Amino acid sequence: MADVIVKLSDGTREVTVEITGGEGDPLARAEEAAVRMYSIAVASGPTDRRAGFAGWSPSSSTERSPEE
Repeated sequence: MADVIVKLSDGTREVTVEITGGEGDPLARAEEAAVRMYSIAVASGPTDRRAGFAGWSPSSSTERSPEE
């Protein structure tokens, strides 16, 4: 029984699938599962690559105290 690990990444998202043993071709099953999971992550994730910061302003409105 072969152990197979497939990693798929686009620089922002990473999917890792590990398959141990089983029938058939474990590499093909792991690749298929990784592509399927990656497709779900892309479809359900934010469209802006700045995840979590899409609505933030690049400037700051906070003032420093005179002691700083």
